[in-house]
Amino acid sequence: MPPSPGTAQLPGTVRLFPSARSGRGLPAASAVEAWATAAWLLAVEGRAYLEDLEGGADQPLLRRVVRVKLLELLYDIDTRLAGCLPVAEEHQLALALTYGLHDVAGLEGADLVEVFALAADDDETDGLVPQLWDRLCAAFPGDLPDPLQAGGQREILRALRHWSRMCAAAGTDAGFLEPFLKDA
Repeated sequence: MPPSPGTAQLPGTVRLFPSARSGRGLPAASAVEAWATAAWLLAVEGRAYLEDLEGGADQPLLRRVVRVKLLELLYDIDTRLAGCLPVAEEHQLALALTYGLHDVAGLEGADLVEVFALAADDDETDGLVPQLWDRLCAAFPGDLPDPLQAGGQREILRALRHWSRMCAAAGTDAGFLEPFLKDA
């Protein structure tokens, strides 16, 4: 549910992909894997969660769970873009709320609670999640295929081929793409 008129807007000061935009990068092989995985998670898993969020308009508890899952997903992406191994799913929410997001977006603690509408009385809103999601997808360096649109599956397969070529150019194994191909 988008925020109704007069409600809070995601501040323009929230920096998206700040580490990459500041020039801090990973070695080529690590960067290809991290960014291709981030693209997959945003394009496929994230968009599916967002669709669930929109489809659950009359189910506030479902929407709360989906918002939590989206925050965990963004923490997973954040970890990968930082060049670290992702942590187990059961720890992602606690770590996100404790340490914040730094490589996906500059958001921490109370800001994350507000953006993801995690306060006890926030069951009637989706917070600023749809706005954040739209801004993340627009700011992503490269095209994010949308598997939920007509022709989206073809675009997903094209992206997988492109990422595989990037792996070859960076001299890294494209084996991490195999589970994505099975899901496509």
